[in-house]
Amino acid sequence: MPNTKRDSRGYTQADYSLPKAPDYVIAELRYDSGIAVTRASGFRAAEASMPDATRLNDVLAGFDIQRVAPHFEMTQRALADRANAITARRARVSSEYVEGGFVQIVPKKSKDAPALARKLAKSESVWTAYVAPRPEPAAVATGTSTASRNFEPAQGYLHSAPNGIGAMHVWGARGGTGRGVTVCDIEGNWNFRHEDLPRGIPLLGGQLINSIDWRNHGTAVLGEIVSRSQLFGTVGIARDARAVVHSTVINGVFNTAGAIAGAAAKLKKGDVILIELQATGPNGKYVAMQYWPDIFAAIVAATKMGITVVEAAGNGDENFNLPVFNGTGLQKDSGAIVVGAGVPPTNFFDIDRAYGYIGVPRSRIWFSNYGKIVNVHGWGWHVTTCGYGDAQGGRNENNWYTLRFSGTSSASPIVTGAAAVLQGIAKAQNGAPLTPARVRQILMRTGTPQVPGPGVPLSQRIGPLPNLQKAIGLV
Repeated sequence: MPNTKRDSRGYTQADYSLPKAPDYVIAELRYDSGIAVTRASGFRAAEASMPDATRLNDVLAGFDIQRVAPHFEMTQRALADRANAITARRARVSSEYVEGGFVQIVPKKSKDAPALARKLAKSESVWTAYVAPRPEPAAVATGTSTASRNFEPAQGYLHSAPNGIGAMHVWGARGGTGRGVTVCDIEGNWNFRHEDLPRGIPLLGGQLINSIDWRNHGTAVLGEIVSRSQLFGTVGIARDARAVVHSTVINGVFNTAGAIAGAAAKLKKGDVILIELQATGPNGKYVAMQYWPDIFAAIVAATKMGITVVEAAGNGDENFNLPVFNGTGLQKDSGAIVVGAGVPPTNFFDIDRAYGYIGVPRSRIWFSNYGKIVNVHGWGWHVTTCGYGDAQGGRNENNWYTLRFSGTSSASPIVTGAAAVLQGIAKAQNGAPLTPARVRQILMRTGTPQVPGPGVPLSQRIGPLPNLQKAIGLV
């Protein structure tokens, strides 16, 4: 596997780097605590709950704290309303609580984060407290030739089932190229100047990670979904969808939940969010981001708004059905479409002597996470798209292409493109988008089934490969 590494966590790209963002703590307040947080005064509450807020502030006083703030951006009025609405919060958990119930505490010394989390977790007003995950791209690959040429013939995932998702065969349908749908990719950076991507892709929020590897990753993801139809390069599954992006870094720290909430606030029903990240879970392996409560809550809120959320399952070779994950987001339905990685047809591999044969097509590829919450899969190996430069390189990264984008990172954009196509067709032909639950149901019901392979039985569920030719019959 060129330019990749395997360690105890799973597979990832060998040459990408993490920014120097500090570790911090996320505290989830109990919904009936009546406590809120402001940047100016820390924890605060109505009179009845003021002793609890004081005890939390006493915990903070034992550490050198850089910042205390709502984990999701809220207005001061909303925070005040929350602090004084104890009775209402006892009756129901509202979408406002999803935003206001999580607090971000950034110590000046990252090494203090674990101890701070343990002390806050002991409070009766705190449901849970934990060190925020440090997400990484859920990619597994890649890395020369110049002069732009046509790579569409190598995009086998566009072809008919059972090998591909049948995208080419639905482009002629009204809305079949995703027109009228906005797709937001959440990760760290993108090459907005790539010759095959739409011009003017907006950054909705967050700060870009100044790193070529993060930039290549984001560019490859967008290439699968929205690369333009030209005489050269690749073509996106939903090439007429509008692409927007949101960085997972907000105010200098990783805040994937905040990125999801920030993106959802600027999208509408029928739009699609893609979470292109993974992080290290309790077994020391990469897991899907919805394992963490703040991220799970943000996904739930987005799907309730009618936004389809697609999420990479991660590359940890992890079984989400294990008892260690009981009660966590890896065994609960967030409303997202969780995507595993499958083996593509071998005739779409490029020359790779070390991995000339990796398994049975549509079986679980060995690094993909799996479990009951994993709904569908995409190609997890040697996907042709923009970026990296192993297929076409040179000094100018604006015309780089790859044949080797892999992992649940390559699988998830395939499913995202399929979701955008279904929503485009629904809006064009029915005048209204599908619900996120309906999009997921259609993709699962009509997809080409997963198959078993040596050492990867069907019980290691990654779900079917979408089949748009069948799927549009249920829109």
